[in-house]
Parts: sequence; structure tokens; C-alpha cells
Amino acid sequence: MRTRQQGITAISFIVVAAFVGIFAFGILKVTPFYLEQMKVSSILENVKKELDGTKTSVSKIRTAIGKRLDIEMVNGINVQEFTIKKIGVGYMVQAKYERREAFIGNLYLLAAFDEQVEITR
Repeated sequence: MRTRQQGITAISFIVVAAFVGIFAFGILKVTPFYLEQMKVSSILENVKKELDGTKTSVSKIRTAIGKRLDIEMVNGINVQEFTIKKIGVGYMVQAKYERREAFIGNLYLLAAFDEQVEITR
């Protein structure tokens, strides 16, 4: 009588564990990018709440963003990287940036972010 083999071999287990390990390593490398992006998004929303409906200027917007970057301890992006454009009824504030991290050898993980809010006068 023949018996059926069940389960996976040791080599198969090592291969599966390696794939899971590489995937988990990539997640650990990219997690700080998304935590920083959440802070940047929060900063933009708070600046909008503070300055929306007031007579504001580009310098006031930059000052408010700079203070919040310091408070939140965001080091990956500085206040000069925020784009502020005058539109019809106010300003469009945009944080468009990329983060790159070495992964394995000459492979890199890249994350691109584009957050924006409209501040009306």
C-alpha cells in the first residue's frame, strides 16, 4: 500500500521563509516613509484649519508649516520643499516629494507622495 506524502520539505520551507523575510524586510524599510507622510498630511490639514478664511500670505503659510515641521520632528522634508501657488481665491499648498531607500544590492524602494490643500482668503 502506498502512502501519500504530506507537508513541505525543508528546502521548500526555507524558500518560502526567504520570500516572507524579504517581503517583511521591505515593509520595515518603507514604514518610516508612510509615517512621515501621515505627519505631512496632518501638518497641511492643520495649516488649512488655522489659516483658512483669514487674510494670509505666503510668508505666514511658510512660517506655520515650519513651526509644525519642528513640533512634529519631521526631518525628511523642509519648508522650502512645499510649493505655494496663488490661485483665484487663495493659495494651493503642495508637498510633492519622493523617498528612496536601499533595499538589496543595487535595488531601491521608492515611494512618491503628493499632498495638497487649498487655503482660501
